[in-house]
Amino acid sequence: MPVKSKAPLTVTIAASRQAESCEAACGLDWTAAENAALARQRVKERFGERVQMEFLDLSSGGPAAPLAERVKREELSLPLLLVDGAVRISGNFDFRLLLDTIDAGLEMRQ
Repeated sequence: MPVKSKAPLTVTIAASRQAESCEAACGLDWTAAENAALARQRVKERFGERVQMEFLDLSSGGPAAPLAERVKREELSLPLLLVDGAVRISGNFDFRLLLDTIDAGLEMRQ
């Protein structure tokens, strides 16, 4: 029987302010402060303290540099949704997919 983890699930949304954007409004701009705030609010309301959210701008370098290199090396599409460091979505996603992916990540821990 798997051991339940007491640490919160770490959910990372990685995007880049320098990435090409779709003029047809193809997806959410995860570098926008209002989208990040709304995501934090929805995740907090649904999952409470079981989930820790973080947002990385891959164009900023610093701590995001290794992930930016991985994106180039593996030719991943931005934005990325990572759960406990594992890429779960590469490319556009919305709030519903974010919440569904977190649900799945929490279920896998049980």
